[in-house]
Amino acid sequence: MTINSNTADRILDAAQELIQRRGYNAISFNDIAEQVGIKKPSIIHHFPCKAALGRAVIKRYREHLATKLDGVANADDKSAVDAFDVYCTPYTDLGTGSDKICLCGSLAGEFMALPKDMRNEVSIFFESHIKWLENILAQGKKTGEFIFDDPLPMMAQLILDSLQGALIVKRATANTHHLHNVIRTLKAKLNP
Repeated sequence: MTINSNTADRILDAAQELIQRRGYNAISFNDIAEQVGIKKPSIIHHFPCKAALGRAVIKRYREHLATKLDGVANADDKSAVDAFDVYCTPYTDLGTGSDKICLCGSLAGEFMALPKDMRNEVSIFFESHIKWLENILAQGKKTGEFIFDDPLPMMAQLILDSLQGALIVKRATANTHHLHNVIRTLKAKLNP
């Protein structure tokens, strides 16, 4: 059987989905191989160990979201409100009828049990989101789209923590309205 990059992508897709549903420590190469429809050695050909696979999944997830967020932040025809809406979209997508949560939110729940390289990737994810949010909030304050008194870092942290937490609570309660209420409350806080 010839292994190609499409196989690696399918492995990454399956690993990401399983981590978002179950968590990193609750999955194995056998679970991934079964979902992809390949043998375990095919995974090892691309990813020699579970930690290497985990790092690759996080890095791809982080880079995909960064590209999307940077694109909206740098678009001349998008406002800070538009950028905030785009930021909320993955949360609402995950929160609508899915038992998945944010990949890095899932991994944060088992952070101390992760290999060090994976912990670093998860930390980079959250740090980059805080910086991105701070920039969008600053832009929105400058243009008058956002009116709030809290310091930018505090508001960015509130947004990130609220959205991540809302996904976890939604999964536990199956209450999709909870996430939408959190987003509505955050928007009201940004522009009372």
